[in-house]
Amino acid sequence: MADRRFHLNTFLNSDKEAFHIARTTINSHDGLQLHKHGFAEVFWIKAGKGIHLINNCEVPLEKGSLYMIRPEDKHTFKLDNYHENLVITNIAFYEESLNYYKERYFPKSDSYFWSNEKLPFSIRLNANQLNELSALADRLISQPRDFIHLDYIMIHIFRLVCSIESDFLHIPHWLAFALENYNSPENFKIGIQGFVQLTNRSIDHVNRVLQKHLKQTLTETVIKARLQYASQQLIMTNSSIKSICFDCGFDSVSYFYRLFKKYIGQTPADYRKKNRKVF
Repeated sequence: MADRRFHLNTFLNSDKEAFHIARTTINSHDGLQLHKHGFAEVFWIKAGKGIHLINNCEVPLEKGSLYMIRPEDKHTFKLDNYHENLVITNIAFYEESLNYYKERYFPKSDSYFWSNEKLPFSIRLNANQLNELSALADRLISQPRDFIHLDYIMIHIFRLVCSIESDFLHIPHWLAFALENYNSPENFKIGIQGFVQLTNRSIDHVNRVLQKHLKQTLTETVIKARLQYASQQLIMTNSSIKSICFDCGFDSVSYFYRLFKKYIGQTPADYRKKNRKVF
């Protein structure tokens, strides 16, 4: 696939505009054209699932995924074989504004737009955060595209991302991304490899970083994530314990019971009974 270079001024209506904002729906498996651009971009997935082709890597995208694309990154989007659309909201702005944010708010940062990692900074928004940001973007679309409105939404995004990251202080952003996104039966059923795929690192490297920052192994991390998901399903759904067990990637119900009792302190049945009482 050939790549091209996009220029921000081709998307702006006048030289007085400071940014471009758009919402795009990808409904073709061919996706968009691979491209570079000499400007900064932040985008998030409002709905759907797909694939982010970024710097010669393929990274899964799903609802709530947010990326900060640096001027030197090369990327595009495409659908996989199982989904029909991908709704993306993106904001593009000049590198001069990026330098301003760096100097004013993040003078010593090597994260966000200023990361030196191969893959750009990314994070997962929960449903409330996604709705909040999308509502703000909806209002912004009809407003003048000047510096005041650019600063308004970018400061909101930086504040939102910083608040999310506070839960994972001193953890590399790629690991924080994996910890946030390893939360579905599709990932659980792949086991440890499902977690590792989200990091785009080797198993040994992921294991070392987990032990350094969280004092736990990759196996323990995966077990805890599965049990956290199971505990939510026990409270929030009427699914059978056996069904929840298999959705979490466990092949044995008895083994699931033993692990749940060890880490949660109760059996799944007792946990559901206690936490679904109405007082």
